[in-house]
Amino acid sequence: MNRLMLVTALLVSAPMSWPQTGMETTRSRRIAQIEWPAGPSRDSLPAWAKPGAIRFARWDGGRIETAKAMLSGWPGFNPPDPDRLFTMTNWYDPSTVRLLREAGINMIWVTFSNGFSCETEKAQQDQLRLYIDECHRSGIHVMAYESIQNMFWEDMYEHEPQSRNWALIGKDGKPTPYGAADYTKMGRITRHMADLAKPEWLAYLRHRVDLALDANADGVIYDNNASNYLLDTYREIYQYGSSRKKDFLLMGNFHSDTYVYNRIINCITTEDGIEPGIYAERNADNAEIAAERATLLPFDGGFLVNNAGLFRVQSALSEGWKPVMVEDGHREVGQRETTPMSPERHKLALAEGMMLGVGMELFVEGAFAHGLATKDPATMEIWRAIGAYNSFFADNQEYYTGTESLAPLAIVLDDRSAGVALLNGLAARGVVFDVLYEHDLTAEKLARYSGVALLSAETIRDRALAAVENYVHKGGKLFVAANAAGTDERGNPRPRPALFANATYFPKPPSVDEVAAALGAIRSSVVQVEAPQGVLYNVVAQPEAGRVLVHLLNYASRPAKNIKVTVPGKFLSARLLSPDSPRAVARVSGTSIEVPALGTYSLLVLELRPEH
Repeated sequence: MNRLMLVTALLVSAPMSWPQTGMETTRSRRIAQIEWPAGPSRDSLPAWAKPGAIRFARWDGGRIETAKAMLSGWPGFNPPDPDRLFTMTNWYDPSTVRLLREAGINMIWVTFSNGFSCETEKAQQDQLRLYIDECHRSGIHVMAYESIQNMFWEDMYEHEPQSRNWALIGKDGKPTPYGAADYTKMGRITRHMADLAKPEWLAYLRHRVDLALDANADGVIYDNNASNYLLDTYREIYQYGSSRKKDFLLMGNFHSDTYVYNRIINCITTEDGIEPGIYAERNADNAEIAAERATLLPFDGGFLVNNAGLFRVQSALSEGWKPVMVEDGHREVGQRETTPMSPERHKLALAEGMMLGVGMELFVEGAFAHGLATKDPATMEIWRAIGAYNSFFADNQEYYTGTESLAPLAIVLDDRSAGVALLNGLAARGVVFDVLYEHDLTAEKLARYSGVALLSAETIRDRALAAVENYVHKGGKLFVAANAAGTDERGNPRPRPALFANATYFPKPPSVDEVAAALGAIRSSVVQVEAPQGVLYNVVAQPEAGRVLVHLLNYASRPAKNIKVTVPGKFLSARLLSPDSPRAVARVSGTSIEVPALGTYSLLVLELRPEH
């Protein structure tokens, strides 16, 4: 089936213009509700890549990465800092593998192809063959970072003259520039986007996959998605890669309105995360979190910032088996290339991810990498903190794999994935939930939840609405916001469904506090947690081991006191584990457990009696 036929068969009625990825802000756009094609099967995933087992780092570097950063006007690279340029250009010296071992990292990506011609990239790729082999000898798996659309056109046009015909042409008749560069520092546009509709460009992408696999990479991570042919391009690349390597991993750096493309690949990533913590009030209006400002929880003289909603969205698309990695790319102060997070913020970010089944995607490039290379004391303190937490996760890996959520509430999204800021705001206010996509709703999936909420899901297909109706008919609690289910999958307006008469209804866009108050009444029947404001938690089960695990995370700078966990019924034992306080002990009284003090992160392991 050719590419146009494929898109037509998938009922995408008109071309969709996707935003370019990078650090730019994206806004939600309506996309057609399609029947998604079957993605990779569970057996496509190698055993080492199971969720909960990955400790990940972006390991960008080498000569083509330095050139990319300079040509893009990135801070710290343009105007150039000679010392940082030297560090990044020589990043793939085998000695840097030691740093990965010290920090307990077992998966990275390396800069393999970022938009220069194959001729120009060859020297770096030859170096990476040796580097990848060294990583594998140390038990570190390696993804090859490649750009799916970027062309540094001056180099490409010189070495691949036919590439003049590959550019994505905009409405102005000119090549489309990459949207997250500061071209004023170069005095010219240096990056053009390729057109995924061009068969010659697809052939070039396949060749780059060949080069990566020939270098023994475990898979490919694509960045710079900016076209309306993403669906069929990713499908074709996955099929090609897996024909060469059975356990080929494919990742795509998607943003809010393209998150759903994770359905057709087997490894998930995004750079849309935010440095977590309590932000000072003066920093809560910075451009990077402007979209979240109205949903942030005022706390301790500032605002609580978290990624729990974002992580729940990615976990929904993981189908329970795909590994998920998220970079906290936005900083409270400064930019990621110049301002590493503090040791405490790194600990918080690592634990926030592991609490919700997500690997933190550590960003090193720039000032952080140079600090590591020069053994700067402040940088090494950060690195030791990362190593301590990763060591804890590795030593206790049995508690982070094979888990199932026990959230009592499901929040439904449509394919736009709109409302992530609201989800983060609800999590900050103590609401524990799963995310489900309306595409996947069935009566069976909904049956396990005590409550279901339709908040930002404007498009609900008929079969999904029937599953919700069945759920309500059987006594389930439904929460509905204005405009929910107002459109069917064909794009037709739908009258307000009669079943909404039995729902808690928000007739106008409600405040996050109003929604949190209503949804917070839905409590777990397995474990209940009483914790002070500023503490988030998650409860998961390991059915095969007969365990329930309670993750506790403190966003405040001071320890949280007197956290109480209640289990309605008997349990055999309760163990408190923490990378902060290895000797911490929980106090047990009947069916209640008290955690006297919580530093940053603790894990409560409950061994249940067989009746549970």
